[in-house]
Amino acid sequence: MTRRFRSVRGSSPVAKFANDFVNALKGRRDRKTFGLCCSITWQTALQFAKTHGFAHAYGPYEELCADRDVDVVYIATINLVHFDQITLALNHGNHVLEEKPMAMNVAQATATISREKSLPHGRNVDAILHAIRHVRQLLANKEIEDAHHVHAAFGVQFDADNARMWHNELGGGGLLDVGIYPLAFATMMFGAKPEKITIAIRCFATVEYTMLATLDETVTISGSKGRIHLPTPAHTATEVRVVKYLEDGTQNGTKTLFPWPTPAAGVTFNYGGSEGFRYEL
Repeated sequence: MTRRFRSVRGSSPVAKFANDFVNALKGRRDRKTFGLCCSITWQTALQFAKTHGFAHAYGPYEELCADRDVDVVYIATINLVHFDQITLALNHGNHVLEEKPMAMNVAQATATISREKSLPHGRNVDAILHAIRHVRQLLANKEIEDAHHVHAAFGVQFDADNARMWHNELGGGGLLDVGIYPLAFATMMFGAKPEKITIAIRCFATVEYTMLATLDETVTISGSKGRIHLPTPAHTATEVRVVKYLEDGTQNGTKTLFPWPTPAAGVTFNYGGSEGFRYEL
């Protein structure tokens, strides 16, 4: 099957995700052509195209989205412009796969969801990774009976002079960049619409995120007869541990491994777990 991509990339370090995404897909056997790329300047788009063997490079996003010779637009730019670029691509009838977050606020997200009802659109989430899918299946199979609590944490210490990360008007803030990962685990277990956020009696989630310190990004889901644990880094975990509480008071633990696929020869990644990008398509 041939998949042809438009890649919309931003400036470093955001552009590193686009690099890793392309390198991960090079390892797919069904990958045929990438074709096109676009960036904030013609020069950076051309360099990216040369690096990865793209057939064409664009400067203007409008020109790229108007081209009908591609199947998917992958967006890897700063948070602040995601909504405008998603809207542009959807309005041209393109399939869309974007880095998180899909929007800066509820109003933008609602508008995007409303627009995507009639057009193909995918959110770039980690639910397609094998370890996460395994956890979903464990929960569906009641492996730890009824799940009552999930604890998820993710913290990265950002430099104080990184203006984009510390100013809302630039699309910054801990919630959109790191908080979205532990929140994804909470919604995976309890759904996207919690009954209460301030207090819950039978089921509750503890979510930690910060830009002031580095945290172990782990997830533990506790049930009436056991627990499921994803070691750091949880959102790109390669193993799932399950502990079951036995009738005699002892515990029985198992560990299932999900090693990354072998990448294409000669490629390098900027971030750990980028091999998983190949599962998104």
